Amino acid sequence: MNLISTTPELEALCAELASCPYITVDTEFLRESTFWPILCLIQTAGHGVEGMIDPLAEDIDLQPFYDLMVNPNVLKVMHGCRQDVEIFHHLAGIIPAPLFDTQIAAMVCGFGDAVGYETLIRQTVGGNVDKASRFTDWSRRPLSDAQLTYALSDVTHLRDAYEFLEAALDKNGRRSWLEEESNLLSDPEVYLQRPENAWRRLRMQDRRPKVLGVLIEVAKWRDTEAQTLLEAIALGRNKKPEDLPDVPPAVVNRPGIGPLVELLKVLLKQRSEETQVAPKLIANVADLERMASDAEPDVPAMSGWRREIFGQYALDLKQGRLALASENDAVILVTRDA
Repeated sequence: MNLISTTPELEALCAELASCPYITVDTEFLRESTFWPILCLIQTAGHGVEGMIDPLAEDIDLQPFYDLMVNPNVLKVMHGCRQDVEIFHHLAGIIPAPLFDTQIAAMVCGFGDAVGYETLIRQTVGGNVDKASRFTDWSRRPLSDAQLTYALSDVTHLRDAYEFLEAALDKNGRRSWLEEESNLLSDPEVYLQRPENAWRRLRMQDRRPKVLGVLIEVAKWRDTEAQTLLEAIALGRNKKPEDLPDVPPAVVNRPGIGPLVELLKVLLKQRSEETQVAPKLIANVADLERMASDAEPDVPAMSGWRREIFGQYALDLKQGRLALASENDAVILVTRDA
């Protein structure tokens, strides 16, 4: 089963879909361990055309799809679409329009409160939805044929359900009810994660004023920190190489250098006890590795007072002019002719 993973393929699919009076759209995403959901798969279908898009593919730009989502000549049909729209709004700053939510339409047409997708398909067109791949990791690649078949059925069945609901709305004269409710989905404010409103997403058992006040402020702080962190990561990723500071090259230890690093650790411990200066103030493990590997190590331990109490001793040990020995349960330094 074909999964679109390049921009030219996506452009071709969107060109076909743009000629359809309506298209059905669904997404698969992960959000259990992230602040913003991770878009993993997009499924869409129109009359005589179906496609699945891989947003995680390296060689794809989703802009043709986003353009289609705001094409005023193509109705976008989705079921319980608030989370899907939230993703599109976050990633591209768009809200699909015009929009038809089959879950809202089903409520207007008497199918009950927040009817699920499987129930809608069964009650409108008598279809059965395979639930085997419902709980799956959609971020893993490659996706299996079973996963893709399950995902595509979400939009192919939806075509028939939409046409059933369209006919029902024509009969019951409640289309204006649907439009009034659907207008709420077009408000960008619905999809903004404002920290001051974060508490509204939480379940509250204790509603005493003092407890509610703490909950509001802690939830606000948590969301503010999370969004600030995401902004910092985005800024860091977009920094140009020429704007970054120079950093020392990574230590590449030569084969067999490990024992010398261990000797330097013992020496550092001995000099620390001898001078009554904390080891971490003198040198860290990265410094010791560089001292073992480099002929002229550029580390703090090789200058100033650190060189006096440790750095010079380390060079002497490395060059064979100094040895470590044991005497009366203590490590001592032994000068050698090198």
